[in-house]
Amino acid sequence: MLVTLVFMKVKAAGLSPLLKSDTQGLILADLFMNAEELFTITQLAEFASTSLPTAMREVDRLLDAQVVIQKTFGRARLIQANREHLLFDAISQIVSFSYGPAAVLPAALAHLDGIDHAFLFGSWAARLSRQLGPEPREVDLLLIGQVSRIEASRAAAKAEDLLGREINVQFASALEWSRAESDFVRDIKTRPLVKLNLAL
Repeated sequence: MLVTLVFMKVKAAGLSPLLKSDTQGLILADLFMNAEELFTITQLAEFASTSLPTAMREVDRLLDAQVVIQKTFGRARLIQANREHLLFDAISQIVSFSYGPAAVLPAALAHLDGIDHAFLFGSWAARLSRQLGPEPREVDLLLIGQVSRIEASRAAAKAEDLLGREINVQFASALEWSRAESDFVRDIKTRPLVKLNLAL
């Protein structure tokens, strides 16, 4: 009997050659960068900007590999990183350096007052948007609103410890952002942006 194998081409992960896709990278980052938390598959799908069926397939693969665990409460399936897995530290290191900024920074910034919007920009956002370029050496973060620069810098420093890379924080007021009169704001608005969800 002849067996024909059909391979479907999946876009490679933009931020790590070790991962299958950006969706997988973002789901792993959310789970492993917040290893104490339980996530619904809907939450993971929303974070990775993917469909619920796609997120379910990714989670099922992770469950089969036992790198995550599942807890059920009624009909709800709650997913959590498996801290007992032998590769927990290795996976954490890979995803923290690649997709970690999107998972770590919202929690680091959520307690700060005065932030209207927060965006990742620069080479990290460009790679996630499928633009070719060098490996991101630092993470560029833009905070819009009236936020304390000292408190924001402290929060970024804590995130740097988790991510293992420098965070370059830039600031703009809501008026500066909406009017786009400065060269800096106009330039950023023409480039890829990743909006961070601070509503935790």
